[in-house]
Amino acid sequence: MAKDGGLQSCLRCGNMFLYTGIGKCICENCKKEDENEFQTVKNYIYEHPLATIMEVSKETGVRVIRIRNYLKDGRLIIADNSPIFINCEICGGSIKYGRFCRSCADSLSGEMRKTLQVDEYQIGEKPVPTSKMRFLERD
Repeated sequence: MAKDGGLQSCLRCGNMFLYTGIGKCICENCKKEDENEFQTVKNYIYEHPLATIMEVSKETGVRVIRIRNYLKDGRLIIADNSPIFINCEICGGSIKYGRFCRSCADSLSGEMRKTLQVDEYQIGEKPVPTSKMRFLERD
């Protein structure tokens, strides 16, 4: 991700665009496409809460890597009893969203958190059976 604003190359399509320095370094067209794909995935999972990630990808046409990124970014939180989960980047334990489980995130020093750019929404919860799916709306 580019840190400063200015003319940048979109990380998704490669086209040049004027980056403001805020958010992911993707152009407006790719942001719109990403939001449409996110809504498609969100709606499919809502209607099919027990679908696997491969099923969701196949039925929505959205690549698995993008679905996993929605989970890592904290935009999508899966139900506890869902077969979809991601792994903590440190211990490999199952989490419902984010990059790290709470115990691994807590063990990171402040300097490491800053270096790894760990925000609170990237610290996921471990799944607990019998819960409903929730979605976070972030701008």
